Amino acid sequence: MLEEVTLWPKKLKDGLDIAHNFHYQHGAQLPRNINKIIFVGMGGSGIAGRIVKTFLDKKSKIPSFIIDTPELPVFVDTQTLAFVISYSGDTWETVSVLEQLVEMHIPTVAISHGGQVAQIAESKNIPFILLPDSKTPRSALGNFLGIILGLLDLMGILAGKDILAAFNKQLALYLPKFEEDTSYCNDFLDRANGCEGFHIWGISGDSAAFAYRAQTQFNENSKVQATTSYFPELNHNLLVGFTDCKNTPLVMFFETDFIPTALCESVEAVSGLLKERGVVLYKPPILGDTWEGQLFHILLWSDFASYYLGKARGVDIEAVDIVEDLKNRLKKKS
Repeated sequence: MLEEVTLWPKKLKDGLDIAHNFHYQHGAQLPRNINKIIFVGMGGSGIAGRIVKTFLDKKSKIPSFIIDTPELPVFVDTQTLAFVISYSGDTWETVSVLEQLVEMHIPTVAISHGGQVAQIAESKNIPFILLPDSKTPRSALGNFLGIILGLLDLMGILAGKDILAAFNKQLALYLPKFEEDTSYCNDFLDRANGCEGFHIWGISGDSAAFAYRAQTQFNENSKVQATTSYFPELNHNLLVGFTDCKNTPLVMFFETDFIPTALCESVEAVSGLLKERGVVLYKPPILGDTWEGQLFHILLWSDFASYYLGKARGVDIEAVDIVEDLKNRLKKKS
């Protein structure tokens, strides 16, 4: 699994190359006049859409939406561009929405490693991108981001290549350090020791999608009970649950240097309240000189920190047995 974490540069480049080849072959099938974008996907596959939406919200006038249910919202129409994202191609919620998109003739790009998504795309002549192999679905994020950011750049919707360049700058600077020196994560491992329950908090409009990716990495790689919440919404009720902590929870804050002053003050005030109640706090180092670079550093740190925590806990980092068990039970009922 560690090898997969170090393959970020290759996966981003492969994704961008795939986007160029796809656009050359299928560009004529892509819509030219759209008024919104939807990203259809669940779990690790759906995270790519959440991340790209973060950049669209800041840098594009075209609104975008996350569809993480089996039903297509009524606002979706033929001026919508849909990205259907599923590594396995068999995620039932995603397949359900793809079938509805086909029925309504919504412009769609399907991305998967095969499965029902590939079959539907082939039978209905839907533009389709076949993903390269990854050891686990969650380690395909680099391919997803390279493909989607590359396509949006080629379509003139978002400067995706500039975002990928910022990602690659971070990789050149910090990937060797993460690979060669585990001390980047030692302070975190010391803080996490003995904590029960991880609360991973981001900032809406800033690091929220990246905090969610961190949560999924700690869930899957480290096998810890991790949840995500976001400022400023969490200030309005979630904090009450920390009034009388029976165990020792760990709260991680992910924020870039580019958030408004009021949100910085909010984070500091919350930190003070939680310290008084015995909560273990940790702010991972977020390095980089641009907003995009700092956001990518969150991805990089989370990948390595969750891997090293999984190793320290002695768990099978790749396995997701409980999720596979759930899938099998749902199959038996269908």
